[in-house]
Amino acid sequence: MTEILRRADDVSAVTGDGETLLLNLSTGLWHGLDPIAARIWEMLAEPMDADGLVARLVAEYEVTPETCRAEIIPLLDRMQARGLLAGG
Repeated sequence: MTEILRRADDVSAVTGDGETLLLNLSTGLWHGLDPIAARIWEMLAEPMDADGLVARLVAEYEVTPETCRAEIIPLLDRMQARGLLAGG
């Protein structure tokens, strides 16, 4: 995944009580994020590619680049499929 990832324009985030919920305004569907997914959402306030995202996560968490990539690529794919992220 070498494309630049960014938050989709038609997604609104609500954070409170340690939870992050995303509302896709196009579909009307809510999506709950676990703490790591919420951190990824925060990081993607600045558009970046998956390599940049992996590098930032590896710097913050005790994880190898290989494990991090293996875990976040499917998450990013699901987020894109649900219209939460835009590539390009």
